[in-house]
Amino acid sequence: MSARAPSAGPVTATGTASHNVHGQAIAITVFSTVKWWGKPILPALFAVTKRVPKLTDTLVQLSFIHFARWSLVKQIPYNGPPQSKRKLRYTHMYFESNFNGGWEEYIDAFSQILTDGMAAFWGSSYGFPKALPTAPFKKYIQNNEIEASHYYSAYPEATITMVKAALDVDAKLAALKRNAAKMEPEAFAAAYERFLTDAQRSL
Repeated sequence: MSARAPSAGPVTATGTASHNVHGQAIAITVFSTVKWWGKPILPALFAVTKRVPKLTDTLVQLSFIHFARWSLVKQIPYNGPPQSKRKLRYTHMYFESNFNGGWEEYIDAFSQILTDGMAAFWGSSYGFPKALPTAPFKKYIQNNEIEASHYYSAYPEATITMVKAALDVDAKLAALKRNAAKMEPEAFAAAYERFLTDAQRSL
């Protein structure tokens, strides 16, 4: 399976018809089979990155990423018939993320900026080809990606940058609204100008 570049819309591993797309937002879900030595190491890695936020600063600064999460799957929950019970022979790593932009650009950013992090998280997975060069890594992700049955975004036409900007404006506007009723017209005009100055990067 190879990535296709459609005429319009976001680019995903499976094209714009993918259930992984809702407006500007794209979901990615990847399962990889973990080697025996990854089973004790990965929980320790997850714990360290959770307790030392500085380790994930670079990931947070990638403004097109809504979130990213890694976890381990050791068994498949049984929900009753008609589902059949299934026992996993190996532990699997579950990765999910939501982002804006093209699928290939997203993988490129992960590979180029978080090279060591990708090796730490996926290094114990069977078939992991290293994050660089990106072509084999993209093929690895494609081969292990699971398409969503349903994907929903609360603000499908907004990017994560737009949402953050809106939240910033709302917080600054709330302070002005609290005091507006008690202000004289001249004081309100001055406060409004300060609000516009403070919030101009988010407007």
